[in-house]
Amino acid sequence: MVFKYNPPRNNASAYTVYLLPNLWSYITCDFRKAKLLANPKQGGGQSGFVVELNQWRPYYFASNGDNGNHCDDGLMKFFAVPWPRVS
Repeated sequence: MVFKYNPPRNNASAYTVYLLPNLWSYITCDFRKAKLLANPKQGGGQSGFVVELNQWRPYYFASNGDNGNHCDDGLMKFFAVPWPRVS
């Protein structure tokens, strides 16, 4: 999965990419046990930031930018469940 976002400018709030540990932390935007995957500058450029989804399970992602409002507003969070490969 590739994340692409603009680096922060002037007074604009910065984007980040966190991996949240479970559904409850995703719903409540609880970042206490979340893992920072990409800082505000890592999503820029042509390649962006790549996350490998190598397990068949839900992955919960969110941005903690703007003091958590990106997640709280529901605009900067999503989950993904990769489909298993059949050889």
